[in-house]
Amino acid sequence: MDIDVRLQDGIHVLKISGQLDALSGPDYEQRVNRLIAEGARRLVVDFEPLVYISSAGLRALLNTSKPLMIQGGALVYANLQPSVREVFEMTGLLSLFKVCDSLPEAIALVQAS
Repeated sequence: MDIDVRLQDGIHVLKISGQLDALSGPDYEQRVNRLIAEGARRLVVDFEPLVYISSAGLRALLNTSKPLMIQGGALVYANLQPSVREVFEMTGLLSLFKVCDSLPEAIALVQAS
């Protein structure tokens, strides 16, 4: 897994590539939790290059979204590939998380929050 972070209009945009699983989940959690600890409150996670997510990867998403929401932050996931979207659907996370089909739509949604 690779994480590219950039700041766009005050929003941290994280592009996640590869696989989010038991091996990479802790790295994802550490990186996102560090951003939150440093004051990031508006995040967009771009999953366009993510090809696989496991239950451990989903746990990492849950573990990082909770602290952000408690602090009044906004988090939107974008560009879920079909295999990743299927996992979100099967686990019911589509109803729990804000998900957009495109990065511009996700950024607009966070800006409106």
